[in-house]
Amino acid sequence: MLGLNQSVVGNVPCLGLAGNEILRLGYSDQILAQIIPKILRVIVETASLELQPKGALYLKNVASDDIKLAGLYNLEWSQIDPSLQLGLEFHLEQNCEAETDRILVPVISDLDQTIGTLVFYKSCAGPYAHSEALAALVREVAFVVCAKLKQECDQPAPQHMLAEQSAKNDDKTILHDSLHELLRTTVDNFPGGICVLSSDLTVIMVNKRLYEILDLPETTFPVGCNFADILRFYARRGEYGQGDVEELAQIRIRHAKQFIEDTFDRETASGLFLEVRTTPLASGGCMVSYLDITARKKAEKELLQHRDRLEGLVTSRTSEVEQQARKLKRLLVRERQVNKQMSQFVATASHELRTPLAIIDGAAQRLARTKSEVTPDFISGKVDRIRGSVSRMVELMESFLAFGRLEQGLLDIKPEALSISDLIRHCVADQLKVRPSHEINLDIDELPSLIMADRSALQQVFNNLLSNAIKYAPNSPEIFLRGWCENNKVYVSVRDQGLGIDADDLPKLFERYFRARSSCGIAGTGIGLNLVQQIVKLHGGAITVQSEIDQGTVFTVELPNFVNAPTRCKIPAIEIA
Repeated sequence: MLGLNQSVVGNVPCLGLAGNEILRLGYSDQILAQIIPKILRVIVETASLELQPKGALYLKNVASDDIKLAGLYNLEWSQIDPSLQLGLEFHLEQNCEAETDRILVPVISDLDQTIGTLVFYKSCAGPYAHSEALAALVREVAFVVCAKLKQECDQPAPQHMLAEQSAKNDDKTILHDSLHELLRTTVDNFPGGICVLSSDLTVIMVNKRLYEILDLPETTFPVGCNFADILRFYARRGEYGQGDVEELAQIRIRHAKQFIEDTFDRETASGLFLEVRTTPLASGGCMVSYLDITARKKAEKELLQHRDRLEGLVTSRTSEVEQQARKLKRLLVRERQVNKQMSQFVATASHELRTPLAIIDGAAQRLARTKSEVTPDFISGKVDRIRGSVSRMVELMESFLAFGRLEQGLLDIKPEALSISDLIRHCVADQLKVRPSHEINLDIDELPSLIMADRSALQQVFNNLLSNAIKYAPNSPEIFLRGWCENNKVYVSVRDQGLGIDADDLPKLFERYFRARSSCGIAGTGIGLNLVQQIVKLHGGAITVQSEIDQGTVFTVELPNFVNAPTRCKIPAIEIA
């Protein structure tokens, strides 16, 4: 036996350590099948030999001369060349000159017999430069292989001992077969995939479910393959994402070699979710189980989606309830305001009706007391006051009736061809009879000769606007009424120089029962302008207002300028907002 210390230690010190490791393995209690992968690992991981981390050993059967694979390290089964031929004339130097990255080294016993061949893969290009050192290491391998083969040969024993041993062996075989069958049945019926690894990541047991779950070809990765090859296969298939295949595989290989207890979930490229569990073994290595949890993950996802939908629904319903609550609160406030305004309206209406009646009654009493002293001028004055009060009462009653019909949705508009100029002059004359203290200046020559409108309804509009202009300008007797046409529209404006309206009150001016702060102390019901707005809208028009405190007010009515209009309109019922 030639030791490494005599051949290559002087030049390559680390090879001496490699040889010692090979010899140490040879003297261990492990069988040859367990030792070979470790010996190959020692050789290919010796950096000075410049080999790839791949190696295999073929041995020749003494009885049949058949060549069989005795062990491999870090090789996929698909990479093994089944056509490899062995012979006594095979030489390392000849093979090294060949144009290949594979090195075949004969394993020769101490009797100069070729007992097998080692297969390695070069990392460098061209002829192999470390053949002498590699040959020295192979001699150490040959020594270990021969020693182990001799050790594993059974020694003959006495006949009675052979019989007893045979019986014991039969019992052990039966028990072993039973346990093995029970274990195999249990493993095969496990719902997930199981893979048992030795300390060098050699696969020593699997079940069929493993190949189904991991989508692995069984012929490519049978029992005896290396788990690292499975990880590389997965990396090439894209299971670990984009990147260098070897780097992605090495990350998993290093983690697998730690043999720690771990549990994690992983999603495969085919869309399966697997629960991966590693359990270390006391003898070294570990057991890896793969459980398909796709259904559970799908249920969890659906549960989360259902939870999100429920949260969204609750949020939406909560928002709706809050909106309804705010709306109800606004309606309640509005209803209280309307009720308050209604009470004020009733009180104001009663006062407005009593005032002309008191005037009429006072004039009648005066006439009764002065029957003998009545003069034509006296009678004329009293009659004018009575007629003015009656007109005021008629105006109030018409407003109340129209407002009642408006709230019930029964206010009818019956358009007819009429002269808006004549209608305005008639309204001005009526107002001046009741309130002769003011002067109304007319500028209506630009109005069209005829429009389609409801006569009595428009009279209420202009009587109301003129009455307001006179009431809210007690110290400014001039009222200006102007009419014109523009863009096929008829416009009529009524302008006074009176008290004006506060800017905060303008947006609410056309609401029912509303009275501006500047109207304090002036007679009124708060329904006139709302009625005016509704009548104008029924005619297809609009009304606007401009005003400033102490600068007067301008109301502008806009009406469509056409003659062919609908013959009947009906206002819809108005709900309290």
